[in-house]
Amino acid sequence: MLSFLLSLGLGFGSIDLAQLPAQQVEQIAREVMIELESDMRTKPSLIVTERPEPTPLGALAYANGKCVVIVNTNETAWAQWGRFLNENNRAQWPKIIAASVAHEMGHCFRESRSFVANYEVNEDEFRGIQHTGSFGPKPEMVYKQELFADAVAILYAKENAGSDADTVIDSMIEARERFSANDPTHNTAKMLNRLIANDTSRQDNETLGLAATRLLSAL
Repeated sequence: MLSFLLSLGLGFGSIDLAQLPAQQVEQIAREVMIELESDMRTKPSLIVTERPEPTPLGALAYANGKCVVIVNTNETAWAQWGRFLNENNRAQWPKIIAASVAHEMGHCFRESRSFVANYEVNEDEFRGIQHTGSFGPKPEMVYKQELFADAVAILYAKENAGSDADTVIDSMIEARERFSANDPTHNTAKMLNRLIANDTSRQDNETLGLAATRLLSAL
């Protein structure tokens, strides 16, 4: 499964490789992967390359637990960072990127598959998406995958972004809201706002994946 947090949309500020060097994203990704690899079945790997997908960051999650995080340096794809990054939050760019990497790794967590299989989507939340035929054969599955990975990213930011956590999380949720028409299967903003209104602390010995499952299931 290839999953991308930053999917195609219009009307955002463009980011190029001069403003945000690929080496910086690679370094942040490696640091986050080291932090989270204990939650993985196997050690994740990182690839920096040009791919045709229209997004700069993604992950390949295999059924055997293998996880490959992809930094896509395609110039057109790189511009998609403008969904999250702008002059107002420039100081928080590294932490926003780190949360984005955590999102991609969330797709690889063993809990992601069980969450998608067992979580029941509220009909009001998913209205209009389940009947569309233009966003793939299983839009509800995509929505649940994105919701879980977004929750992982939020929990990661809460624990690692310090005083910038709210800014990082707001940038993610605002992007989901802003591009909901383009990405209906990624329109998780309503549930994420409900999530952050609650206590998101992890319980003893609870992985990020288990915490995300517990907290989303309680909403």
